[in-house]
Amino acid sequence: MKAISIIIAAALTLSVNVLFAGINNESAPVANNNTEIFMTSLAPSLPGVATFEDAVAVNDFAFLAPVTPSVADFEEVIDFSSLAPTTAAEADFE
Repeated sequence: MKAISIIIAAALTLSVNVLFAGINNESAPVANNNTEIFMTSLAPSLPGVATFEDAVAVNDFAFLAPVTPSVADFEEVIDFSSLAPTTAAEADFE
């Protein structure tokens, strides 16, 4: 019970210190300089002459597109028995 009361007192003390931290603060006044920022100075500027020497070459990926064969022949025969799962004769768990 003593530890709980100490923790509560510490929490309340710290929160009160934060609340009244700047109550007696009389520092030097903030210098209120009249500084103006023109938005035109923040705009991006274009170069006088545009050169594209450092441009990345665009690759042609047309060769990756699927191609339909001109003649479809269905002479291939698939042996589906080779695709069936098989169970091993022995299991070795070592």
